[in-house]
Amino acid sequence: MVRSPGVSTIDLFSANIRAAVDRIIPADDWPAGWDGGVSAYVSLANEELDWARPALGWLETALDTAARASGGTSFAGLTARQQDAILTSFEIADDPPGAAAHFAALRRICWEGFYASSAHRSPTERHTPIGLEMVGFRAVPHGVIPIEPDPIEGIRPDQVRTGYDAIVIGSGPGGGVAAETLAKAGKTVLLIERGLPLPNSALRGDHLHGKRNAVYAPSAGPGPGHPRLARLQDDDRIIDGTGDASLYGLNAMVFGGGTRLWQGMSWRFLPDDFAMARVFGNPDGASLADWPIDYDEMEPYYTRAEWELGVSGAEGSLTSRTPRSAGYPMPPMATEPARDLLGAAADALGWGWGPIPLAINSVPHGGRPACVRCPQCVGHACPVNAKNGSNNTFIPRAIATGNCDVLFDAEVIEVRDGARSASVTLIASTSTTPVELTVIGEVVVVSSGAVETPRLLLASGIGNDQLGRHLHDHRFVTMLGTTDEPVKDFVGPGHSVATLDHVHGESIPWGGGVIVDLMSLLPLTSASNPAMPGVPRWGAGHKEWMRSGRPHAFGVFGMGQEIPMASSRVTLADHLRDRWGRPAAALRKDVHWASLDVEAGMARVGAQWLEAAGARDIRRQHGPATASAAGEHSCGTARMGSDPATSATDRWGRVHGARRVFVCDSSLHPTNGSVNPALTIVANALRVAEHLTQAWPTGH
Repeated sequence: MVRSPGVSTIDLFSANIRAAVDRIIPADDWPAGWDGGVSAYVSLANEELDWARPALGWLETALDTAARASGGTSFAGLTARQQDAILTSFEIADDPPGAAAHFAALRRICWEGFYASSAHRSPTERHTPIGLEMVGFRAVPHGVIPIEPDPIEGIRPDQVRTGYDAIVIGSGPGGGVAAETLAKAGKTVLLIERGLPLPNSALRGDHLHGKRNAVYAPSAGPGPGHPRLARLQDDDRIIDGTGDASLYGLNAMVFGGGTRLWQGMSWRFLPDDFAMARVFGNPDGASLADWPIDYDEMEPYYTRAEWELGVSGAEGSLTSRTPRSAGYPMPPMATEPARDLLGAAADALGWGWGPIPLAINSVPHGGRPACVRCPQCVGHACPVNAKNGSNNTFIPRAIATGNCDVLFDAEVIEVRDGARSASVTLIASTSTTPVELTVIGEVVVVSSGAVETPRLLLASGIGNDQLGRHLHDHRFVTMLGTTDEPVKDFVGPGHSVATLDHVHGESIPWGGGVIVDLMSLLPLTSASNPAMPGVPRWGAGHKEWMRSGRPHAFGVFGMGQEIPMASSRVTLADHLRDRWGRPAAALRKDVHWASLDVEAGMARVGAQWLEAAGARDIRRQHGPATASAAGEHSCGTARMGSDPATSATDRWGRVHGARRVFVCDSSLHPTNGSVNPALTIVANALRVAEHLTQAWPTGH
């Protein structure tokens, strides 16, 4: 994505501001902040830093005023001790009023300039500061030569046929599976993807725009002109999609969807996950529902998913409650210190544990190499194409049949259902010269995720009152501690070890959750929010902690059941439109008390595991006060069921009341289990798409 160049902010960095930068990150054996990266960062012609202009102007005046009050003529002319005293007064005493917020803005610029790799103008123009070298962070391990896969050839808008057997909207795991299954069955398929065919290099190594940690417009979309409305308890808030990806509820809007940038955790749901209402009943206010299928029906599709996607794993404790018809196609990733430490602790506690199953090549597989253990797997594309997703498995195989066309850079704005055919209206070439097309299909398969799927169908007048309801995700808990020896310092791919003993066990209510080791954090994340108590917020102590203290921070991560509620939903915003004039998605999220019980249980169990591993200073890290109503694991908004009064689709994904419109993504999940849902999305998509080929074209 080429960004507007804007104007450099370096003109605002006077001698006083530069002096403040060099007290926030002072010189030692390594350069100070200004020469170490901040100067180069703010020299970029970058409109995304315009937010800082008022703060920098305010600080220039305030620094001089404070310097004169200290008997000097300028802040830059004071001693380091005097400068630190003034900055401390700004931060701690907020003197003069507003100083703390403006100082925090400067500190943020320092962290971005010194500790973050970024690509503000284009994916090929990188800012790589000295701070990354100082802490030992290498985006691509030493000696590894990145491999760029051959690009997927899409068709031009003028090459789109007027009619196809099937139109599939979205290239994530559900859409990719649907496209391959239908194409292999001899159906002609048009696969529509809103993103551009970006190379992996454009989706890797940018710590300010990467999907998971984006603080500016995410490289994985959605781009300008695609706002969402967050319905908060006290007010409605417009989220414009050009900033915090997590607040937007972004699940990558790129070719391959979330599987392009995930870490690949590939779990099967447990049998009880398909029968939550039967097992637990429905507490007041909840909308738990059983799946219209069970584990036994899903098992052969789980096996196919593991083999057709490519999963590395091991049979043992983590598979003991999910009967299998075959093993994994690849052995698990090799062990590393976190797995060894937590494995020994689990043994001491009497817990089962094992290596996490990952859709990552632990050995060469599928004509692609093994993982090189880069430290930024989560949220970034793979440097050697060893991470398996829809983009390098299902869709290339669909194209190879000769029956599947891929149209990039296109957004569907309407779906129409009919007795004899269905159709879509789309805008192609959205990033250049938009052109509107109408394409006819015998069926339309919507695979746009748990927010965009109901939004498109609702805007098209398709579906019942259940469509968009029951929006839920997972509950997440992070527990942190401090270890005597470094455990996980920039060793990829990320999460490595897990216990499932607290999923549908007695220790955590409502189905519990999986507990895994916490992945290694990016340097910018550690600098901005130190993972230990008592770390100086800036200065020599902060810089020293980044070098020698930070590697001792270690944690575990809990992912558990979120209890759905009918009031949590996706609707259409009344007065907010996207760039095409369509109603934006309005998101409301209510949190059930039972979900908070799951969180509390995971925190308790996570602390117990860290304590057994010898960690100290154990504490829970809380997320932002305003969290998105949607997330990477969102589901349930077109849930399957036999009764249209309580579900939006039937057991085969056909929208209730429609004849030729199907859903094939996480929206179908009535509940979301206690583990990552991607493998279940793939397995269920295999089931749904296979049935569609057998009961063509209406699914009956």
